[in-house]
Amino acid sequence: MLMGTFTIGQFVHLDGSGVGVVVMLPNKTDVPDEHVGVWFGTTTETGSPVICTVPAEYFKPTPAPTIQH
Repeated sequence: MLMGTFTIGQFVHLDGSGVGVVVMLPNKTDVPDEHVGVWFGTTTETGSPVICTVPAEYFKPTPAPTIQH
């Protein structure tokens, strides 16, 4: 995916890691250029979210999420 196409809260897919949510972009955080900060649902033992910075080109778009109530 192109770097400019990411938004906070967007679902993305990374082979080997599955679906994650974009939580950080490089222009406003310590994320390296051309990378995206994504949360894949993991936390530390203390409950802190683990954010992975991954080169933007590795992500694939996901279909729209299914909303359930």
